[in-house]
Amino acid sequence: MLHPGPTATSQPSSPWLAEVESWLWAKSEFRMVPDLLVPPLPGARDHIAPRGGPRVGFAGFPSDFSLALLLALIDSGVQIAGIATSVGANPAIAGENALSQVADHLGVPLLRLARVNEYDSLVALERLRADLFMIASFDQILGEHALGIPKLGWVNVHPSLLPKYRGPEPVYWAIVNGEREAGVSFQRVARAIDAGPLLAQRSAPVLASDTGGSLTRRLTELGAGCVPEVVAAALAGDPGTPMDMSLGSYYTSVGHRRIDHVDSAVMADRLVRAGNPNMVAATSCGGRVCYVLRARLVAHSDMDPGPRLTFPDGDLLLEETSDRCGCHHGEPVGSCPHDE
Repeated sequence: MLHPGPTATSQPSSPWLAEVESWLWAKSEFRMVPDLLVPPLPGARDHIAPRGGPRVGFAGFPSDFSLALLLALIDSGVQIAGIATSVGANPAIAGENALSQVADHLGVPLLRLARVNEYDSLVALERLRADLFMIASFDQILGEHALGIPKLGWVNVHPSLLPKYRGPEPVYWAIVNGEREAGVSFQRVARAIDAGPLLAQRSAPVLASDTGGSLTRRLTELGAGCVPEVVAAALAGDPGTPMDMSLGSYYTSVGHRRIDHVDSAVMADRLVRAGNPNMVAATSCGGRVCYVLRARLVAHSDMDPGPRLTFPDGDLLLEETSDRCGCHHGEPVGSCPHDE
């Protein structure tokens, strides 16, 4: 049985939010794809009475990762001032989604921001009157004006052991690079990407069987458990500890990496696991592109049936493939813009 998640031991502010938490933490893997919609669950979704206390805003996407951190923030006992998201990341953000559902339940504004540093967006953020903002996935860089709107600043949640693996896909690259340890970091937001002072950091082993989804879930669980202490520290004015950026690294976004273009079965296996379930790996299947959802390393002498790729260090048995990548673009098969 899966651990119910760190928020399950706190006191959710409503029966419906408790059901959302149970539903979310029952998942064995967490996706970062921003298209999450909470299904019909027991408990009324009627507006609930606002709390008192510090006003904290949240910025993120409708994804498993962001929703878990938002729920942890709600459970920490602060007053949610509003929720912000970025409209360009996925068409689902323009309609009903997990963030809009929670915002509606809490009776707080949901800001769908196309350009966070433009005048209208800045005015909307100022109207929230937030003391502090927490970010858990956001694809826009905050300018000086935006950074100064909440009087106690912004706190970012990043799923890596910063300053290592700065950038948008840290979990993916940790698996691809064969790291034995990953983590989650809370930092003050600065102008440079993922470079602000650290408020907290937790680590976890990377398992040989980990996918991007399973590792993301464990790191999110670690992060959600840290939210109360991090928020308390940020509200108390803790400036954080500056990072030694000479020890850091930065990795870019990824596409559907071709496993038939690498030179080892070990690397091909890492690409499959790292890409599942957010940006699955691809290969050629009978002259067409197919996407590899599940694979297994086997010896050359292994006689298990099924398609396989052969490398000098062994074979990769393709246990589950699809002709669709699962991305949100909706193009015909084999024409996803993320294809290499």
